[in-house]
Amino acid sequence: MTIRNIMEDIVKSAVSEVMKNEPGLAENKSNRDDIIAFVLNRISPRYITSERGILHGEIDVRHATQQKMDILFLVYDAVAQIKNRRATEIPQKSREKKEQHVLPHIIGQVLEESTMSVIPDVEICLLYEGRPAVMVDSDWKNPYRSHRSIMGYYHFLPEFSSERMKEGGKIRFELLFSHERFEELRIGITIESIHGSSKRDSFRVPITLLKANDGETLDFLYDK
Repeated sequence: MTIRNIMEDIVKSAVSEVMKNEPGLAENKSNRDDIIAFVLNRISPRYITSERGILHGEIDVRHATQQKMDILFLVYDAVAQIKNRRATEIPQKSREKKEQHVLPHIIGQVLEESTMSVIPDVEICLLYEGRPAVMVDSDWKNPYRSHRSIMGYYHFLPEFSSERMKEGGKIRFELLFSHERFEELRIGITIESIHGSSKRDSFRVPITLLKANDGETLDFLYDK
């Protein structure tokens, strides 16, 4: 059989899962292709030459948790860059006025604390001064709901406010995690604004672990 890179199928699968929650991007096939190319250019290929090689290779890769996380982070990086590109495709005068400084996009993951299982439908809200932070455009959801299909990851791209935020300074946000079967949790994060450009940095939040309410069973986490 012909030589093939099995990472292509794995990356395409990861992109498909993320795009289910990004209808504004999914409607354009070129966006999907751009994301796939972005990720494949940043990971090592894995070539196989037999059907047996396909089976063993895919089992090995699909169970490599760290590698799956790295692929998802890269997918989110690509999604954020495409959305950021959209947000900056405005007249030059408006861009100069509005985007002197920008904020990094924020990526994190929320899991159940004792089993490290994905919790579906956690509401994650990014707060600034006690209120939901304004996103750069309507494509970015705040609050955001976690999904089993993308392993509990969430992401935000907040808008920089020159009136309320300090240029080049440290800016305090809070993340509020809510789910009817788990204890509510707030965590603080501090990010820095950067001078506006077409490429934004990423701020990665350490994995957040939620504790189930007293008496709550975790059976529902494994329902399909």
